[in-house]
Amino acid sequence: MKYQNFIFSLLIVLTCAGNALSQQNKFEGYNIILDVPEKQTSATCAIRYVPPTTVITITDLNPATPLKISPCAGSGTQVTQSGSTATMRANAQTFKWCFQGEDKKYRITFNGDQFSGPITYDWIATPDEKTLGFYNIRDFGAVGDGRTDDTLAFRSAFAFIATRNGGTLQIPEGDYLVGNVPNFKGLALPSGIVIQGVSGLQSNAATNNVVQKNPSRISLNATNRAIFRLGECTEKVTVKDLELFGNSLNQTIGIEALGAFTSSQDFYFERVSFSYLWRGISAYGLPVTDLNWQFDYIKINHCRFIYITDTGIYTNIRNSDWKISGSLFINPPRTNTQKADSMRFERVTAVLIQDTFGGGFLHARGGTFIDILDIGIMTVIGSQCESMTYSLRYNAVENPYAGQYTYPMTFLNNVLYDPIEFKARMHLVSVGNLYGPKTFRADDRLRVYSTGDRFCADGYISSVGCEGVVSGKFDRATVIFMTAQPGEGKVQGHPTYFGTDVEFAAPVQMASFLQNALPTGKSNGSMVYCSNCRRDTTPCQAGGSGAPAMVVNGAWSCL
Repeated sequence: MKYQNFIFSLLIVLTCAGNALSQQNKFEGYNIILDVPEKQTSATCAIRYVPPTTVITITDLNPATPLKISPCAGSGTQVTQSGSTATMRANAQTFKWCFQGEDKKYRITFNGDQFSGPITYDWIATPDEKTLGFYNIRDFGAVGDGRTDDTLAFRSAFAFIATRNGGTLQIPEGDYLVGNVPNFKGLALPSGIVIQGVSGLQSNAATNNVVQKNPSRISLNATNRAIFRLGECTEKVTVKDLELFGNSLNQTIGIEALGAFTSSQDFYFERVSFSYLWRGISAYGLPVTDLNWQFDYIKINHCRFIYITDTGIYTNIRNSDWKISGSLFINPPRTNTQKADSMRFERVTAVLIQDTFGGGFLHARGGTFIDILDIGIMTVIGSQCESMTYSLRYNAVENPYAGQYTYPMTFLNNVLYDPIEFKARMHLVSVGNLYGPKTFRADDRLRVYSTGDRFCADGYISSVGCEGVVSGKFDRATVIFMTAQPGEGKVQGHPTYFGTDVEFAAPVQMASFLQNALPTGKSNGSMVYCSNCRRDTTPCQAGGSGAPAMVVNGAWSCL
């Protein structure tokens, strides 16, 4: 009996010991800084590291249990414990640290660099391998009640994902408040992250639901700040099905991208609502490199920009390859204090705007749909704006160095009734667009290649027809080539029209007629080929082997 009791007691001890060991969670990471600097004088990435000699403080967040941590076997981490706190140093060769503890989360703090200041994260245990790479913002301590500030939870989640070189962060239902902390400038995003919310519907959308908030939104409770920030050396960032909401219109930004020396690229925003902010997306280079930072390959798909008081999408940077598709801009009224623009490109090239709509209201017009200082290639396809002050403005500030004839601007199948203004050199290739009768305000520096454009609505399908509208098409622009009907509004159509300095690089084939079938009523200068006319006859006479014919003084003259 004593022997059996001994065995039973031993089993209990071993079981308890096993349970204690199974409760040990693994925590691993690096001395990582995730921060977007603004005053660097050399390349400074958003992700940086402090030396492994840096002392890291570990704080117990659960007062119900004592702090019991130990270094992971073989990690090279040095751990010293004292009461409810402990300190550690990372492995000198790998910069990595690893420790074990009973809780699911601990707070770590250490000194950052000259740009970031002190660093604080709430660090979670390494998840199970079956879910590794997929994380939930609630696991990092976010509350999402619209009152509690969740800045630390987002910073911790982004830093944790950065140490693993990417991952997906899920944002479940909730209103996540950020920005109500000291020295907040924005949440720096790491490379390789996917931020996935629940819905892209904006708050206060015209639905029949009593609930008017987006199910998962991040609200900025600060002024002169951004929600998300992108810095140097950042790649492959995706934000989806989420609302970025401003509690103030005072210099607030949804996504701010800024840098100086090392390029960043490949950003994708899908079904994101940017609501009640000063700017939705703002990308610019820092003055230290004269705006030379490259911020490239940006895709904005099915996003909404709701009541953005300055500009929905703004760039002032030498960058390229923006694609804005299927997106919507609902602009507030333009006033002396708010520009209310949809898109403004100070410097950029290779921009594609497709299937995108912008508009204000009939008695409260928005600003400019597309405002450009200088640009390389731009293509606008199947897009429309209405109730705006301008459809497009090019070099409104009349910078003498803006404009060029190297790259064309192409409009294809758009509806742009509001004024279009050009104040610089540019090639405009315009195909199948609907403009208003006096849409264009341009001087002769604009060179136009127009095919199939219309300058008024069909009177059979719209109450706004083109009766009596004869002039004011491309204003004073130089029309190089134009088809369709330059004289919209006239009963009689016009032929294809060629503008100034036409030069043909191959033989021109003119229409051929017999002498008795030469068309009547043609204007002076019209030319055909008369297949049976005699040469040097006026009017043209039959009986010859053929001659070019031109209308001179109202009669056909064979040359």
